[in-house]
Amino acid sequence: MCIRDRAQLEAAGKIKPKMTLVREQLEPEEQVSAPPDDEKARRWTVKGSLWIWLSLIGSMAVGYIIYLQLPHFVRDGGPLVSMLIAMQLIVVIIILERLWTIRGAKGRESVVVYVKKLQQMLQNNQFEEALDLSRRQGGSLANVVYSGLDQWMSLESREMTDEERMEETRRALEEANALETPLLERNLVFLSTIASIGTMAGLTGTTIGMIRAFMAMGQQGMPDATQLALGISEALINTVGGLIIAQTAIVAFNYFTTKVDHFNFMMDETVHEILQMLSRKERRFVS
Repeated sequence: MCIRDRAQLEAAGKIKPKMTLVREQLEPEEQVSAPPDDEKARRWTVKGSLWIWLSLIGSMAVGYIIYLQLPHFVRDGGPLVSMLIAMQLIVVIIILERLWTIRGAKGRESVVVYVKKLQQMLQNNQFEEALDLSRRQGGSLANVVYSGLDQWMSLESREMTDEERMEETRRALEEANALETPLLERNLVFLSTIASIGTMAGLTGTTIGMIRAFMAMGQQGMPDATQLALGISEALINTVGGLIIAQTAIVAFNYFTTKVDHFNFMMDETVHEILQMLSRKERRFVS
């Protein structure tokens, strides 16, 4: 194809013209400068996870206080008993926090009832009412739906194809979903970590206790069988504590993981259905 024929086709709009990007130097007043100080941003970033570290420190202090109040035969298990108590307190705190978060993620009323009301409003073209319903409902799913509907309504007055408008709406929904999902999964890593190290911490305390018992036996000769059995039973207290912690953390981790997966599936299904309904609205409006 010669240059003249290509120019004619480009002028007729049959082919897209080839363009070369030219980097333009911005004027000093047009250039964007970095924030002078990001201390506020760091402060807000730390604030979201500050409570868990305060809980860790507080649990260790409370665990040691409880350890001092325990019977004598339990305290003979060694200082690791206080650490096991602190780990159990952390598990309880995370369980309560996750229950509160998941309850808040559902919103004011049942998610099923909210989705049915939302579908009815979208079918009746009551988009403002659907936005107000999502605002009053609150929770993760309502926040995602609100972002998508708000984006779709803001693009109604723009000259765009239905594919472009739906693509922008889909992007808004996906971005909102990506922001809500980590909130549901936050702090579950602490449960999985405690479930992994709980048993090992208990076995460590038991091993230390057994070493001390046999060292005393080697230095003092053959002790009384009753005293030896008592020393071994005291060492096994750490194992019992570690097993209880691990079992509690594993059950809680599996429970919350199942809840989060179910909630994410419901969010994805609802988002897909909303996109399908809006797409049918687009075709009806365009036609």
